[in-house]
Amino acid sequence: MPSIKHSILKYSMNVFGVPMMVKLPPIDHLRSLLETTTMFATLPWGITFEMHDFGDFKAECLNPIRSKPEKVILYLHGGGYVIGSPKTHRALAGKIAKKTNLNALVIDYRKAPEHPFPAALDDALNAYKFLIYKKKYAPEHIVLVGDSAGGGLVVALQYYLKEHNIPLPVASVLISPYLDLKQNGKSIQTNARNDRFLDEFEMRRWARLYAPEQDLDNPLISPLYGNPTGLPPMLIQASESEVLYDDARRMASIAKKRGVDVTFQTWKGLVHWWHMFVTIPEAIDATDKIIDFINLHLHEIETPVNKG
Repeated sequence: MPSIKHSILKYSMNVFGVPMMVKLPPIDHLRSLLETTTMFATLPWGITFEMHDFGDFKAECLNPIRSKPEKVILYLHGGGYVIGSPKTHRALAGKIAKKTNLNALVIDYRKAPEHPFPAALDDALNAYKFLIYKKKYAPEHIVLVGDSAGGGLVVALQYYLKEHNIPLPVASVLISPYLDLKQNGKSIQTNARNDRFLDEFEMRRWARLYAPEQDLDNPLISPLYGNPTGLPPMLIQASESEVLYDDARRMASIAKKRGVDVTFQTWKGLVHWWHMFVTIPEAIDATDKIIDFINLHLHEIETPVNKG
């Protein structure tokens, strides 16, 4: 049974989503709205951040006071490849960083329509290379984390690394991942009434803005159509009631069949992006499970998770 806090959130999101069913707003309006609504989602206490300029894009490094300097998270935020930024995800990424005592590099990868595919993937790749070649992090000390489109980008990045014989990270976390830009998952229709945070027609528009002249079944665009054989352990989280549930479910099934160590965790009745609302009980529960997974695969099992 979803909590009262989530029920209020769900009602608010559904009311907010009704106008989008009538008219799709301009991308710049959506960007501004998301930045405004998340402006009070600040970093947790005990976290500082510093900016990095990669030339084509910028990034924030979130640094817990007691961080383990030899280990790191590369966080790829969601937003359908067209909206979102490190600012919108500071609360969630910062909470994960603080509770694992790991620095987290959150990149502001270039977005469509100004920068279509493969700009976002190129930026994720450059950030990963920066960590292993410039900052000298061992790949087995790097965890990739991504939500929604960022989750898809996490898998696409690993496909590219595998194909080009670049060392893979130790593990990855996919939070309600967006993996099929062709939108063949049944949950897009069956869960539309429950989860109006994402709109089917808006998603189709974003897919074509991101990959205007590409085949959407390209695994680097829609990782669900790729071959995950050889990928490191993977945690996938999703709600059975969100529109992207079938993306997560199908990836978990395919990856398991290809021999990947997959942990698939599901919830009932929750909306897409519930993790972003870090104070609701379901977000706390899901985030704690992410922290446990990261600690496990970075060999920090003996470090207790602060459940606060």
